[in-house]
Formats: sequence, structure tokens, C-alpha cells
Amino acid sequence: MTTKDKFLTLVSKEETKTVARAKSRLAYKNYSKISNLIAFEILERLDELGWTQKQLAEKMNVYPQQVNKWVKGNENFTIATLAHLEEVLQTKLIEVPSRSQVMIKETVKLPKTTLDYITPVSAQRITPPITMRTVV
Repeated sequence: MTTKDKFLTLVSKEETKTVARAKSRLAYKNYSKISNLIAFEILERLDELGWTQKQLAEKMNVYPQQVNKWVKGNENFTIATLAHLEEVLQTKLIEVPSRSQVMIKETVKLPKTTLDYITPVSAQRITPPITMRTVV
């Protein structure tokens, strides 16, 4: 049996889905980041209130396993769940700015050429005095 034959016996005949899994992980990355931030906020608030996960579960009327999923950062929260959590914990977990809060302060015009840039006096370079020494 040749080396190639040995290798082919070890290789699985099933098609791998590595690329699909990698794409899925990238898509999951943003969701995971937000979910972990919410989980951290829940844990911080529980610590501030001196509550256990079990106490939060009782106040939320859910099983303790559900709270455990929340604080692990693996949960896909519904808006209803987030609203109820905010009410029970008396803190903001997620905030969506209204259109009136999002405003453009002013338009900045960029110079067209580098000659139009003006260096403020406070930012001008200070050149140290150079003294020449004679080598003997």
C-alpha cells in the first residue's frame, strides 16, 4: 500500500462544510458581541443589587436555567424580554436613539489643496538649537 493510498483511507469521504461554518461564525459575531454586553450588564446589576441569578429568575417568573443562558451571553433576546429585564433590574440594557437625538452638528469643509491647511501657532514645530563641537 502506497503512502497516497494510506492517506486516502484516512480522509473522510464526506464533504466538509468548513467555509459555510466560517461564514456563519462571522455573521454570528455581531449578535454575539451585543448579547455578551447585555449579559455583562445583567451580571453587573445583579452584583449591585446583591441578587443571585435564582432571585432574578423568581422576579422574572422564569426558570433559573433561563437566567443562566442570559448571563452566558448565548441568548437571542426578544424585545419583550429586554423590556421586562429593564423593568425588574431598573436599568437600561439597550437604547435606540430617536431621530431627534441623532443630529449633524455642522458640515466640515475640507481644503482642496495642502496649501490651504493652516498650522496653528501652538502646534508649530520648535527646532532646538544645534551646536557644533569640534573634534580634536
